Amino acid sequence: MTRWRVVMLIAIATLVPALTVAVVLADLPERSRRTLLESLGTEWVVLALGLVVLVTGIGWVAWSTWRSEQRHDVRQAGDILIIANANAAHRLAGATAVERAVNVLAERHAGAEQRLIDQLAAAHAELTRERDALFAVLAGLDVPVGVVDDLGRVLLVNPAARQLLVAGGRAPVAAGRSIFGVFDADDFTPLLTRAIAGERVSATVRDTPMRLARITGPDEPAMVLVIGEPGEEPSGPVVGLSVDLSRHSRPSPSREEWLATPLRDIVFTVLDCETTGLHAAAGDRLIALGAVRVDGGTVRADDTFDALVNPGVHIPESSTRFHGISDELVREAPSGPQVLAEFAAWAVDSVLVGHHLAFDLGFLGPPAAQAGITLEPLSLDTMLLSAVLDDDPDARHGLDGVCTRFGVEVIGRHTALGDALATAEVLVRMLPLLDERGIRTLGQAREAMAATGLAGRLATAGG
Repeated sequence: MTRWRVVMLIAIATLVPALTVAVVLADLPERSRRTLLESLGTEWVVLALGLVVLVTGIGWVAWSTWRSEQRHDVRQAGDILIIANANAAHRLAGATAVERAVNVLAERHAGAEQRLIDQLAAAHAELTRERDALFAVLAGLDVPVGVVDDLGRVLLVNPAARQLLVAGGRAPVAAGRSIFGVFDADDFTPLLTRAIAGERVSATVRDTPMRLARITGPDEPAMVLVIGEPGEEPSGPVVGLSVDLSRHSRPSPSREEWLATPLRDIVFTVLDCETTGLHAAAGDRLIALGAVRVDGGTVRADDTFDALVNPGVHIPESSTRFHGISDELVREAPSGPQVLAEFAAWAVDSVLVGHHLAFDLGFLGPPAAQAGITLEPLSLDTMLLSAVLDDDPDARHGLDGVCTRFGVEVIGRHTALGDALATAEVLVRMLPLLDERGIRTLGQAREAMAATGLAGRLATAGG
């Protein structure tokens, strides 16, 4: 039902009784007409009120029908966009002819997509085997090896290089991060420039001997191989190979540019917390923090943060049954301020994301303040983004419901890192749907979240 049909129904409801009365009065003889009007007396008020009630009732039914159809159309459109852009296994819940037809089309879409995936997998099978063999060799070397682009972004780093840099107390290193977070730009940039120009460079930077050489041709995007000297036998755990040779070389936006930056060009830190209870204001505390980086619309599962926290208080059994963390598990864990200091260094130059992020920030705030750390205020909440994409009052925006809608399998539910990884997968599936709605920058996403009814209800409940 369109808006014009609603207007026409109201007009008909008004005009038909009025025209009927006019025709009857016009057809009556003058004496009969005068007698009728005199007999009505003041009853015309009742008739007028009846007309108003009639028009109002018809108008309300028409308007509510129109609103229901509009919501149904919006919900259908949202479900179809999820099928097209985020989860090919999603289906419309209704049983109308249109919904059945869309589901049939979705089945064909999923089948065609799977066939394409199978064909691509077959076409790249040999290349993948060769690449994996090379990566296995690199991962097994005790020689530190890395690859960076012309902007200093890390494209590949093997376990030996990551172990060496971690042992040196430097910033985290992984594919997608900047080498300038590890080495000073004034020291490393001249070496990188010479290598890009084709020179084979040997130097020592911050007590780290290294060799640099360009491994791509002059007409290809610059990739520079960085080889270090073998270090001592690692005493701690060695982090696995981190690689993304397919990423495009692009400058990272500054913090001042973030609000106007496309969402796919921003690095996100997606986090989740486990706690002693649900009420930070009542004294409940942080006991686990997990996070993963999302860069270029890709979940960097090789770049994660996972830490237990000693809360300094007893963990109730009711909470332990929920997340499995007991007093014994956190007895030797670092304190909240220590973990927040490490997390802040790991999450630098990124936008924080969480599912009902305000809950997590309520527990991160106190230990961050004790450590003298200010967490990044620009953030996104996937629960509110879910409300942006589906404003149906009956829609479920909890993590389980959202994961089901977007086809995300949760591994390790109610563990900090498991929930952070699930939330990150939800975020990257939301990006094309937000783009379809014209929500393309961080600023637009934050404005859309603030305008949802769910944000208003959460603000009221928090107040």
